[in-house]
Amino acid sequence: MPPTILCAQDDRQLCRIHEQALSGAGYGVICAHDGVQALAHAREEPPDLALLDVLLPKCDGFEVLEAIRREPGPASQVPVLLLSSGRVSPRCRERIDALGSVAFLAKPVPLDQLLGRVRDLVEPAPAAVQPGGEQPAPLEGSLREVDFALLLHQLHGLRVTGVLLLESGKKKKAIQFSDGCPVAVRSNLVTECLGDMLVRRGQLDEKTLRESLRRVKKGEGLQGEILVAMEIMDEEAVSLALREQAEEKLFEVFRWRRGRFKLQVGRQLQRGATLALDRSPADLVVEGVRRHLPVERVDAHIAANAARYLAHGESEFYRLQDIDLGREEEELVSQLDGGQRLGDFSEASEPVRRTLYALLVTEMIALRDDPTPGSSAWPEPDLSSSIPERDNALRLELGRMAETMRRQNHYEVLGIPTTADDQAVQRAYDALVHRVHPDRYRGASRAVRQLAEEIKRLASRAQESLADAGRRARYADVLRKRGSRQRREETRGRQALAAETAFQRGEAAMRNRDYEGALLFFGRSIEQFPEEGEYHAHYGWCLHLCHPDNVVIVQEAIEHVQRGVKLAREREKPYLFLGRLYKVVGKTAAAEKMFTRAVQIRPDCIEAMRELRLMNLRRGRGTGLVRRLLRR
Repeated sequence: MPPTILCAQDDRQLCRIHEQALSGAGYGVICAHDGVQALAHAREEPPDLALLDVLLPKCDGFEVLEAIRREPGPASQVPVLLLSSGRVSPRCRERIDALGSVAFLAKPVPLDQLLGRVRDLVEPAPAAVQPGGEQPAPLEGSLREVDFALLLHQLHGLRVTGVLLLESGKKKKAIQFSDGCPVAVRSNLVTECLGDMLVRRGQLDEKTLRESLRRVKKGEGLQGEILVAMEIMDEEAVSLALREQAEEKLFEVFRWRRGRFKLQVGRQLQRGATLALDRSPADLVVEGVRRHLPVERVDAHIAANAARYLAHGESEFYRLQDIDLGREEEELVSQLDGGQRLGDFSEASEPVRRTLYALLVTEMIALRDDPTPGSSAWPEPDLSSSIPERDNALRLELGRMAETMRRQNHYEVLGIPTTADDQAVQRAYDALVHRVHPDRYRGASRAVRQLAEEIKRLASRAQESLADAGRRARYADVLRKRGSRQRREETRGRQALAAETAFQRGEAAMRNRDYEGALLFFGRSIEQFPEEGEYHAHYGWCLHLCHPDNVVIVQEAIEHVQRGVKLAREREKPYLFLGRLYKVVGKTAAAEKMFTRAVQIRPDCIEAMRELRLMNLRRGRGTGLVRRLLRR
């Protein structure tokens, strides 16, 4: 008999996802949706482990844990993991420790981390261990029970990487998720093909559409590449259209009133349309609910929860996401003080009702059974801190920021005086984390994401040490004893900044055709930061440029760029360089695959688009078709 996990959460959909994931991992799962149910299950048949949400209705997680610890016999020894989206105050932490909780996890907990913590405490049944590294069982459900907006939000919080399969009648779609963010989508709907979308918008006529489709069937390339080769559109226009096409495919699912979904964790989607990486999942949810979700779903949710109170969400992970709100919507949010009921807005305009529903789905606004007057508002967004377009500039900016913060004490990290009180510490922390929220950088390189995560860790460490007067007093003693650790951090910081500085110089040298100098700089970057794939890719490409006629060197260059691809699969430059090197050695088909992959990752990769266009032109010269088209 497999070990049993008690999963107690108010959020039924999240509880169902956890149940399926834990079942697939070899555990028996008992679900409860309030504290009374959870306590009854624990008393009746003590589980091997309990996952308790702190904010359970009827009887909160603390009360359930306290009652379990008072039970006679095996129930009192059940290990418990507490989960909560709220902040952990010093008083809460003392209570957690006193009640003997194994750990306190801040929601959302990435699914792989949750399963890892469970495995550390309770071994799954041996029969459930899958041989050969097979993928875990898929998570599935009905879109009637949970609308697509909520599903997107849940997968974001679980930081899932895999493919979400959706089906409604004859409609089928597949969405690729990376670290909880939708990054590509594929559809079987003919009306969602690029050419059909362009015809609807008046950017393409039917005759040209038929000709482009004929050439696609002949295997001359993707439709966007062919439209560029036909000189109907340029690379920039095709890139923009591809992004808009991908968003259309995603947003259309919000309209579905029924259907099934299945999440296959760890899978990769082939040839999907790439979604823009500059929008947070919350912003996608808000836009989808505003424009496409059936309004009856919105009104049904409002009616079902009319008596509950609206308050600002407490989860830093969610409430610090960037979303695009209009002036009316921002005013609505700013007026929420914890005393309004959701039912008070049942007669509001449809845009207001939709926005409220979207913000509830994304947990930027929360529902409470009791009023919470004085609920703290969100931090003001820093509209001036837009993400730089070029990744190298962003790496340099965050590198300098991290380098500075490594040398600073906790007060300096948060930018507050040593006389700051609890509220000032929290306000400063919120503002800093909002600036470096992980979702701002999901389209950037590994180096950028690691720097952003490091800055967030430094900020979290500072906030944890300065959260109340007692901790600030203890930290004053730490400041007096600081020594060798600070020197080590400074050394690491200098190395990271030296790597990025060398890379910047290498790029400048390569633009000036000083390939020998560029190669030297890229080599230094690799020595300082060997985990960054773009450094390896640039080194390999530059190595070839230094010795363009050396057959042995080109093979060595390919090996370096292949390492870059392996370390930076989400970046387009390594694929672009590898495609060029494959062209040099005559591997035309492999080169085309690399250029196509670069465009799939970044539709506005003009260099890869031009390479594909040239390949299409060369193919066309044999038939004379392209030549005739270009003479029109």
